[in-house]
Amino acid sequence: CTTAHLSFTNLKCEMFDRKFGNFETCLIKAVNRTHKYIDIHARLLKLPIKNVSIQIDPMRYDNGYRAFLLGMNFDVCKYMKNPTHRSMVFLRELHLTFVKSSNLNHTCPYNHDLKIEKLYTGDLEKGFLQILPIPNGDYAIFSKWYAHNIPRGNIKVFFKITN
Repeated sequence: CTTAHLSFTNLKCEMFDRKFGNFETCLIKAVNRTHKYIDIHARLLKLPIKNVSIQIDPMRYDNGYRAFLLGMNFDVCKYMKNPTHRSMVFLRELHLTFVKSSNLNHTCPYNHDLKIEKLYTGDLEKGFLQILPIPNGDYAIFSKWYAHNIPRGNIKVFFKITN
């Protein structure tokens, strides 16, 4: 069984309201020629955050980025209370790829900055890419984050998959 290789190609972070917060870090660093990792640090200025939701749009490049799977909306606080709930299996698989490198690991409220540190591509290859057959190509995961039902920011992760 061969494993797909994933390589981050770009990362874009945008906070809509500077009074709500900002991205102190949003970068990709090379570990070596084939593997990279992501660092994201969102400084939050209006705490506590008691209601968080996310809109996830998996995209594939085909003369521009187009929807690869259906877009999904999740209540993050509800998910964190019961991460094994069947209706949130995609979010669970996505969360499992970065839970060890993140402080997004507890239920609401969030009284601190949100961080993902050294999310390594090798962790993704060992995770959902082994169980989800994805053809070679350029992909992205567009995520829009909401706090108290107000859109607060976007994080777009771009990557290439090769078998």
